[in-house]
This record gives sequence, structure tokens and C-alpha cells, in this order.
Amino acid sequence: MTLEVAPVLRSIGVLFAVMFAGFFYKSCLRKFRWYSFTARTLFDIVYWVLTPLTFIKSFSATGVTSVLLFPFIALTANLIAAGSIVWRMDFGDGQTKRIVLIHSVNQNNLFIGYPVLYSAFGNATMSLYFGLVAFVYTILVPDIIGNGKPSMRTFLVNPVILGFAFGNVIHYAVPSVAWHVPYLLFWTSNALVYLSIFVMGMQLSFSARVLKGKLRHALYVIGLMRFVLNPLIYVPFIFIFRLPRLFAYESLLLGIMPPATLNTVMALKYKWDPEFASSSTLILTVISLALATGLIIGFNAM
Repeated sequence: MTLEVAPVLRSIGVLFAVMFAGFFYKSCLRKFRWYSFTARTLFDIVYWVLTPLTFIKSFSATGVTSVLLFPFIALTANLIAAGSIVWRMDFGDGQTKRIVLIHSVNQNNLFIGYPVLYSAFGNATMSLYFGLVAFVYTILVPDIIGNGKPSMRTFLVNPVILGFAFGNVIHYAVPSVAWHVPYLLFWTSNALVYLSIFVMGMQLSFSARVLKGKLRHALYVIGLMRFVLNPLIYVPFIFIFRLPRLFAYESLLLGIMPPATLNTVMALKYKWDPEFASSSTLILTVISLALATGLIIGFNAM
């Protein structure tokens, strides 16, 4: 498989620009009373409209395939490995340790992963498969750490699970309709790519304290978990499952995705230093996009 590097680099550049446009939109306009309404509306469109529609579009056409087993095993292996390492480390206080933990095990497969894969390959199948499993862990892990048990209502009533469920109902219950759904929802992919990364930029903030003292050490650990341990864990499973080259490339790119932006929401919920959660996510997102660009160029050279 040969990639045209120039168009991909332009696409990655556009993703950077759109993300920082969202970041500066928030930085410059949040003082106005109407900002919170626009921010909430855009987030709801991405979260409650585009995300489930994208899952419906994909799974109404394919149903559940055996490929779904790969991200479940790969993400679970990473959760166990990274979680075990981080839990044994000392970060000075419990809040920081919990942020390092959820950032190390919960990655951004949709708001960043989907745009990157779609820009590079015109396909983001593995982003949806990984996103389904990762979304579950992104909700369950903080809830278990925070109050000792998962919130099943939060788990069941979220756009990824709903989109996955409705897509499969359409695929298996009304197959005569299922093949028309992707054509009706053809617009969701591009809409999700650009609006999601803009909204993701709006969720980010930066504080210089993340580069100092114990938080800098914590940031280094998260980076090692995200950009070294995570992709290394994926590699043997790629060979074990004999993934097609396209899906293997997509999985390796997902292996270097930044922490999930939903981690910051969960940090706010449990009062685990959301400023550190958001600032570290911003820094690691920039690094992730730079690494993804290099990896895509490497794929083209193979």
C-alpha cells in the first residue's frame, strides 16, 4: 500500500490548524456570556449526533466482525501493563497518580484517532473498533478508582454504545435497509473529522505548572506509557491476529494517540487536578500528531 505523503501532510497540518483554532476560540472568547452556550452546543453535536451516526454508518454495513476481538485484547493488555506499572510508582500525591493512571490507559481513538486515520488512509475502521472498547474503559476505570464501582447508567447511555447498538440492530434486523445507511450518512465522516478536532481543541487548556517539579515527572511517565509501551504492546497482537496491512498501520497509529479528552471530564468529576489533566493532554496531543506524521512517512517508505 502506497501513501501519497504530500496530501497526508497537508491533512495533518489542517488538523493541527483546526485544533488550535478551537483552542484559541476558547482562549479569546470564553469571557463572553454566549461562549458557554456555543461550546456546549458544538460539543453536543459531536458527542450526541456525529459520534453515534458514524458508528451507525459503520456497523449497519458490517455488523460485528472478528476484528473487534483485537482491540479488546490489545487495549486490555495495555490497561493491565500500564496500570500495574503506574500503580507502583510514587507521584507525591494521589490526585496526580490517578491522572497519570487514566492518561496512561485511556487513549483518544475518536476525536484525534479518527481524523488522523481518515486523513491518512481515507479509512478509519480501526478507530471505531478501538474507540468502542476504549470508550468503555474511559468511563469504567475512573468510576472504579473514584467510587469503587462502575456507573452502569453512564456506561449504557453514551453515544458510542448507542451508535454501536443501533448500527447492529439495523444490520441484522433489517438488512435490506442496512446497505442504504452508509449512503445516507456519507457526510458524517468529514463532519466528525473537522468538528471533533475543533471541539477537542476547545476542551484543552495550558498551565506552565505541568512543566515543573513532580508534574513534569508525571508528564514524562505518561509520555512513555502512551508513546512507547502502548505501541509495543500492540505489535505482537498485530502479528497474532494477522491483521491486513491497512488495519495494522491504523492500529500502530492508534498506539501513539494522546490521552482521551474525556479523562479531563472524569478528573473534574472526582476533583483529580483537572488543570494538570487538560494541560498534559494538550502537550501530548501536539507530540502525538507530530509522531503520527513521522510514522505515516515511515509507512510510505516501506
